[in-house]
Amino acid sequence: MRARRTLSLVASALVVAGATAGITYALWGEDASLAMPVVRSGNLALELVGTPTWTETSPGVTPAHSFAMQGDQMTANHLATPGDTFTLRQRFRTVLTGDNLAAHVNVRWASPPNLVPAGRVTATYVVTMPDGTSSAPRAVGSPVTVPAGTDNITPAEVAAWGTTPWSVTVTLAYTGTSSVVVAPTAVGSAPVTALGTVVVELAQVRQGEGFS
Repeated sequence: MRARRTLSLVASALVVAGATAGITYALWGEDASLAMPVVRSGNLALELVGTPTWTETSPGVTPAHSFAMQGDQMTANHLATPGDTFTLRQRFRTVLTGDNLAAHVNVRWASPPNLVPAGRVTATYVVTMPDGTSSAPRAVGSPVTVPAGTDNITPAEVAAWGTTPWSVTVTLAYTGTSSVVVAPTAVGSAPVTALGTVVVELAQVRQGEGFS
């Protein structure tokens, strides 16, 4: 019995010692709170400005004039003949806000153009920055990155541009000297020259001038 009681007392002493140590730790502890979040989000965005504008620029047709879209808002309301030239212009605006941000604008085609009559319709396009700098003309359907090379767009540049938009301008030319004669009833179903679907992207980059 004595042996058992001694073991019991020893065990009790360990329990008390452990409790005392815990209380001592609590008395001398200290904590602090940290308010979160501590980082705000930047912003990288792109928006179209207005609707596409078709303008006839054919030689001998003065002044150059715009024309409307059909009800589908996809087809230009104009019947082209050899020697005609046109431009299609779409404006857009970039938003770039951040302390460690640089970007490029990419223009590509999600679906290829269908230039008919084949071999007699050419189409090129340029991308113009808000400061007036334009890319070299490229064939419609070929992607382009602006600015070229390692130059990047920075938030400071976008802020300096203010509300001045970018633009994509397509130049369409009907070449050849002969016309295709069709019956008046067939005009409504004549083949349509389609410029495909244009995709304009603002993409973040991590190298080159303007990146810190």
